[in-house]
Amino acid sequence: MIPGSERTGTCMRNPLPTLVVTAVAATLCGCSERTDMSLTGNTPAAYSHVFITTQEVWFNKSGTAGPNDGGWVQFSLSTPQTVDLVGATGGNLGTFITGMRLIAGTYNQVLLVPLDNSQPLALSAQSAGALYNSEADYIDASGTTQQVPLGLLNPQQGFGVPSALKVPIGKIGPVLGAAAVASHNGGTNTQSGTTTAANPVSTAVSNSSSSGTSVLGSSSSSQPPNSFDVNIDGAMDLVPFTYSGALGVLLSSHATAYDLSQVGAISGTVTLTNITGISGPSGVPAIQATAEVTSTDGSRHVPVISTPVNADGTFLIYPLTTSSSAPAYYDVVIHGPGIATIIIKAIPVPLSNSTATPTPLTSTTTTTSSTSNPGTTNSSINSVSLGTFTPRSATYYTANLTPSAAQPLPAGAFIGFYQTLGAAGEVPYLITGSALDPFNQNLAIGQPLGTQTIDSGTFTSGGSNIRVVSAAPKETAGTYIVAAFAPYYTGGALTPTVSQANPATSIPGLTLIAGTPGTISATVTQGTPGVYDSGQLLVSHDGQLIATAPLNPLFTQPSPVVINVSGMPAQTSSALYYVSVQVWLASNPASLKIESSPTPVDLRGSTSGSIQLTVN
Repeated sequence: MIPGSERTGTCMRNPLPTLVVTAVAATLCGCSERTDMSLTGNTPAAYSHVFITTQEVWFNKSGTAGPNDGGWVQFSLSTPQTVDLVGATGGNLGTFITGMRLIAGTYNQVLLVPLDNSQPLALSAQSAGALYNSEADYIDASGTTQQVPLGLLNPQQGFGVPSALKVPIGKIGPVLGAAAVASHNGGTNTQSGTTTAANPVSTAVSNSSSSGTSVLGSSSSSQPPNSFDVNIDGAMDLVPFTYSGALGVLLSSHATAYDLSQVGAISGTVTLTNITGISGPSGVPAIQATAEVTSTDGSRHVPVISTPVNADGTFLIYPLTTSSSAPAYYDVVIHGPGIATIIIKAIPVPLSNSTATPTPLTSTTTTTSSTSNPGTTNSSINSVSLGTFTPRSATYYTANLTPSAAQPLPAGAFIGFYQTLGAAGEVPYLITGSALDPFNQNLAIGQPLGTQTIDSGTFTSGGSNIRVVSAAPKETAGTYIVAAFAPYYTGGALTPTVSQANPATSIPGLTLIAGTPGTISATVTQGTPGVYDSGQLLVSHDGQLIATAPLNPLFTQPSPVVINVSGMPAQTSSALYYVSVQVWLASNPASLKIESSPTPVDLRGSTSGSIQLTVN
């Protein structure tokens, strides 16, 4: 929530002190001891920094509640905290809030409220060298670092994260109540909370520590805190797009939340000594390791979490959901345009806090024994080690999409490039991919694809060997299936292919999983004609880009104009949308900005809705 703003309905900023006491009293009957929150991520090698500055975090037991619905437990950070997703990977947690007090229960949604780029630059962002509260730094073709604002979709409403975070009943000390009173009697604490009698919620009381990290209701108890994490995979969520000869970046969040007591990790090393030409523009290897599982319909493998390979060749995929009673199994795909893809199948992942030591692996082909976690990662994380791999070098070509006006893809689509191992019963693995440029229906940056065969093997426990063999995929070496997927849509058909001889293709549109196609009619007025001459209308849900429409009529016809956006899911529990406009002056791409409406368009029970916006 932007400082000074208010919410209508059940959530209010700075409620009366008498209501604060009621909210605090409600927490005494069943609070957790402490709860910490961190942010982790993954970013492609082209990015040198991706900064996100957070000012609030909310929790709700309902997985479908909108930002203006009831049931939210709100915590405000006394000092906004900035996390660089480039550094918050491989077991390095970007902790931004500690010591929260949450009522015991299961929270099925987390909502992060970032600090909008229209607000003054936070001290934490300034200290990190950022020019904007949310920012993407990339290296352009000339080798120059570009610092561009990271476009956020309706930041005042935050971005929702599905979760199943369980807070156990713990002890609570008098420090919470005392701090809450202090915050309304001239103290230095800050406070926010919801105030409905029908849904009493906990109240957040935060102090800034000397390090700038918020500490909420800290306790002298020795009980370990609950540790929750939100993971943002920049390989999918960072959306490059081209406009007026420039490159911009949006954040379309598909973040996931984890209870760090219920996760594990997979580690390994890739020997890069004899591999050349693999460094990305920022100097780190353009190689990633991705944990994948089979899709629910069994048609393909889907990514769970990716992590970059470090400059020394090490990697740690973390966090991965698992359990002590039945460890989860993952396949790992090590991929990059300059190496032959390596796929290791059926890796059992124990809990990271398990006392058991993972079995070291050896191989007679391309792996060697490793009994320790990579030195560049968090050594306290107990991981399954895959040992050391020596990849084969590969040449590559660049592929792209041919836009199809007849079958446009959803604006929030991700374009995946797949290959299939040759054994019977195998389904395609996602080798690499990129977010769709939603305004041009192609890839803003062409996708590099390797031309080599695939090295693959199956994880073996008990000290047995991983035997890695090289073989062409079913599609033949250098040929990839191209398919799209997007939230709320079925996976795209696994039929179109690209190859070095035919590096571009069109792909069919996607079908809604549930509901019916809906339409939003936006009446848009230009506040001061001539300030902007280009723009797009953006529709989002929980910070995810869902649909777009060009704003051309706004700049060529008398204002106001009606812009219709069609095709987004309607009559489903998730069909609550927010609308933004992205505008700029074609002669000055640096004028790009996003303005957002705080009013939702509710299509949960309808197939059409309307909204009015003014472009200032």
